[in-house]
Amino acid sequence: MIWKIILLIFSFSIASFGYEKKLVDKYSLIFMLFFSVYFIFLFPLRFFISIFILYVITSVATRYKIDKKKVYHKKGRNLNNILSNLLISIIFSFIYLIYPNQIFYLTFLCSLACASADTLASEIGQLSRKNPKLITTLEEVKTGTEGGISFLGSFFGLFGAFLVSLPAYYLGIHLFSIIILVGFIGCNVDSIIGASVELRGKCTNEITNLCATLSSGVLGLLIFSFLI
Repeated sequence: MIWKIILLIFSFSIASFGYEKKLVDKYSLIFMLFFSVYFIFLFPLRFFISIFILYVITSVATRYKIDKKKVYHKKGRNLNNILSNLLISIIFSFIYLIYPNQIFYLTFLCSLACASADTLASEIGQLSRKNPKLITTLEEVKTGTEGGISFLGSFFGLFGAFLVSLPAYYLGIHLFSIIILVGFIGCNVDSIIGASVELRGKCTNEITNLCATLSSGVLGLLIFSFLI
């Protein structure tokens, strides 16, 4: 119990630091504090480690060379943005609480890997020296265009999925690899929805994020249902 309290204090400190640096707004800060309590006290440590990795790498990616980015969060990521990326993972984690089957841990990671991949792809991809291409037509578009993809963004998207999935490496390289791949697929689903729907003003970025993470979660659930 003592180590959980220490971990909680550490999480509160990191979240508060993020708020001071304008990585998140005040409502997101409050949510993150409850979020930390939820994962630290109710789940195995590996759940929290993935969440912590997600927070660290997305925070770094968000602040990295922010003055050179065309799309960024001036006041930090708001609650809607955070929920749109994490809601599906939270749902799968809650299912795991009721029915602690390994499949729901894996699908939790799949949707989390998608959120990580999408954030790193968009944040780092903006720094590419070449203009991105629209994923649906491969037409060159301006940096920051919804649905635009680049080699740099795709590489870091895959890397983001890899980092968040690391706590599952002990389950075997095959399951670990599937999580990374499914998370990366979800990242590209995000781009497809962005190019075909969001770019036309028919949905918000939050809806796009929600659909993408849901696609990774459902795809992971289907794959692991057959494998496990």
